[in-house]
Amino acid sequence: MESGVNQYESLEERIAASKLAKAGSDDYRAFVGPPAQFDFMGATQFALLYMLGIREEHNVLDVGCGSLRAGRLLIPFLLPGRYHGSDPNQRIVEEYIDSEIGKEIIQKRQPKFYFTDSTRYAEIREDFDFIVAQSVLSHTGGDMIDGFIEGASNALGANGQFLFTVLDETAPNYDRLARGPEAPGWHYPTCVTYRSSDILARCERHGLVAQKLGWFHPRQSWYRAVNDRTQLLSPGDIALTGTGRPLFDDRFKS
Repeated sequence: MESGVNQYESLEERIAASKLAKAGSDDYRAFVGPPAQFDFMGATQFALLYMLGIREEHNVLDVGCGSLRAGRLLIPFLLPGRYHGSDPNQRIVEEYIDSEIGKEIIQKRQPKFYFTDSTRYAEIREDFDFIVAQSVLSHTGGDMIDGFIEGASNALGANGQFLFTVLDETAPNYDRLARGPEAPGWHYPTCVTYRSSDILARCERHGLVAQKLGWFHPRQSWYRAVNDRTQLLSPGDIALTGTGRPLFDDRFKS
């Protein structure tokens, strides 16, 4: 019993130390974004997926899964083999597993990982119920964002949903962010900005119909893309999902 307590305290100390690291640094929690928001950024993705109908039998692709902010909630929730995580950085995925959730749950739930920066998800699976890309398209130039959208279009199931965030004109400090979509390639940790109309048009060119959601994000905007216009959420549906803004947390007060 004492050994378990010591291990817990050691992990808690490590997590506390990671919260002091700079976003984008080598720490596996900080590498993917503000480490003090690591827990929230995973929870808000899971909450959004739940509101939009995720169930344990669904196949989910977590694009840019990184150190499993969302994956640590999705892996135990989904049936074995239903979670797919794609990320070019194998190190931070493995460090999170080794340090925090352990290999036993990986053995039981059998998530599938693809350590690649490819945008061609159809090569992984062709019928995802959900594809999630949180804070990925906010760092890609126009060439790569088209690749991600096209890849999602090819890999979604008939009733699939592609959920992603971008920095659009409603983002804080939009006018001062460094790059626009004409800059090609990958720019992390630098951000790339888009107009909402541009995002919707790019989705349409690749066979998807998209809409902006009101779901809360501290810096970016959530979008939902589907195969058919009849699958769009009505204004009433969007209102029912709520805003996603957390209560009782001073970090996220409007």
